[in-house]
Amino acid sequence: MSPNHADCYGQMLPDLSRLEHNQPIKGNAFIVEARSKGIGVSEFRVTVDKDGWEACMACPEYRNCYDLSMAKLALYRALVDTA
Repeated sequence: MSPNHADCYGQMLPDLSRLEHNQPIKGNAFIVEARSKGIGVSEFRVTVDKDGWEACMACPEYRNCYDLSMAKLALYRALVDTA
């Protein structure tokens, strides 16, 4: 990102393109895991990193960072839906 933004800017949510079975992936405020006991996913687990969330909310760039994080998620979802 730009030198005007913190290194964590736009990373509240994990990068779901890196999601693998039984390997949690972490964003600044959320952790996601796709649990598998054999073939396929048996459960998705989303956990809030409370300290990370509090730090995000205290950041003066919270709203813009949140918007960028959600835009990245929406774009990823659109790409997955067209595949």
